[in-house]
Amino acid sequence: MFIMINETARININHILERAIDIGQRMLVTGAEVSRVERTIKFICRAYGARHVDVMVITSSIIVTIRGADIGVLTQMRRVPGQSFDFQRLKALNQLSREICAAPIPSDEIKKRIHEIDTMDTISLKASIFYWALIAASFSAFFGGRTEDAVCAGIVGILLRLLQYLLGQTQLNPYCALVLLSFVGGMLANSFMWFGMDIHPAAINMGNIMPVIPGLALMNSIRDMFSQETISGLLKSAEAILLSLLIAAGFAFGASGTIIAFETLWWVYLLTAFVGGLCFHLLWHGHPKDAVMGALVCMGAWGFTLLFPAFGWNEFAGYFAGAVFATISAEILARIYKCPATIFLIIGVIAMVPGGALYRTMFYAVSADWGMFGRQGIKTLLYAVSIAAGIVIATAIWETYKAWLAKRTDGTASCAARN
Repeated sequence: MFIMINETARININHILERAIDIGQRMLVTGAEVSRVERTIKFICRAYGARHVDVMVITSSIIVTIRGADIGVLTQMRRVPGQSFDFQRLKALNQLSREICAAPIPSDEIKKRIHEIDTMDTISLKASIFYWALIAASFSAFFGGRTEDAVCAGIVGILLRLLQYLLGQTQLNPYCALVLLSFVGGMLANSFMWFGMDIHPAAINMGNIMPVIPGLALMNSIRDMFSQETISGLLKSAEAILLSLLIAAGFAFGASGTIIAFETLWWVYLLTAFVGGLCFHLLWHGHPKDAVMGALVCMGAWGFTLLFPAFGWNEFAGYFAGAVFATISAEILARIYKCPATIFLIIGVIAMVPGGALYRTMFYAVSADWGMFGRQGIKTLLYAVSIAAGIVIATAIWETYKAWLAKRTDGTASCAARN
């Protein structure tokens, strides 16, 4: 049996495949989850007539194979650089993929649009310093710091962002740079005590650990494993756990004093969760309107985690409920604003990310308190699993609802109808 291959069609679809991977690669770098990238590449290829599309995405590479009677078998592989959240680019890439699915456009036009997205303005150094300082100050108060601790955390945050910028100009490995940054951060937090100031280094460290700890990567890796993306999940979790422990240890080595300053009041929790979520969104180049909505989701999600212990219920159930609230809210907002739910979900769960818990775990380790180290370590893992489980289950419920809605409307699940 002979298969007639149309060489013109083969060349055209090969170019489209390259453009689809261009979009998928950039989405993965700017913050999209693995499943979204896989779906996007499949939808784009199918929009141009490909009927058999196999996509495999892991943390460092994308592999796509398409097959057809007139094109034979085509496979392309792409190396993926490290992740760097940029919400406006992610929104633009998602919008481009929606337009392609609705009405396919030539490969050269897609390439031009991708170049325009690549050359979009980025957040300035001054703005990133300002947002980092506010994040550090707000989460310092969130984790039990007093006003003076929050001010000192903001000062340390300014110095750390400047150091991060300088390290970025060198050829130093990014992971080594993060570990070095954490050691310097721990020493800076402790330095205020050298001048006789009555501050709590632990509160300063927990505020500044939030912008650097890959807590979201850790939760996303567990989420991937729940979603049967086992290889990607294992790779990301191993990387995130190792890096998180090194960063937390770096901050903890330079710390002294108590592990927490004061018990945080409920309204301080909600206020600092809102401010922290807002500034994180802006730090990751999000639109101010999206930032406000994401911050409200963050505040609401943390409200659930407060509500459960207040009624004497299990605190891990509170984290689970908060993650469910954040996921459903993010999906609804994504449908309203026609953008990826990830933009709101990442911010929605940011206050629940176990950055403070990781710091406490390594604080006990460097203090050689192995009993507390073990208990806190298990607790930290359960926080992450509870959040990931809440996200996965809520996502499954939402996807089931969307499938039912699609059947009621037109009987098909079009790629143009996705978030």
